[in-house]
Amino acid sequence: MKTVYYKAGDAEWKYELDDEEFDGIVQALTQENADLEGMVDEALDILRELSAMDEEELTDDDIVDQTLAIAVLWHYFNSREADAFDGDIVVIDNGDEEGATILSAKDILEQE
Repeated sequence: MKTVYYKAGDAEWKYELDDEEFDGIVQALTQENADLEGMVDEALDILRELSAMDEEELTDDDIVDQTLAIAVLWHYFNSREADAFDGDIVVIDNGDEEGATILSAKDILEQE
């Protein structure tokens, strides 16, 4: 299970993605030579937009976008050559619609 925790202000969300689904998405992105770095910003925008919606408002397309965003963020921050994370990640939205702080969930849990 891949998990991305998302925090914006006082609100928090936990997104989970099955390993098989994650592997399929990453394999497809790799085969397409997708620009993961460029997709990170788009993934953050998607989470920012969807987090402002009520769960009942989410369409099937929104859920697909959310799933892709989670896969992109988890993969990107766990596969970078320098400073790769080890496992789940935490996204703290800076509230300015342009920035976010990305941390390793493992590091945060160890501090508690």
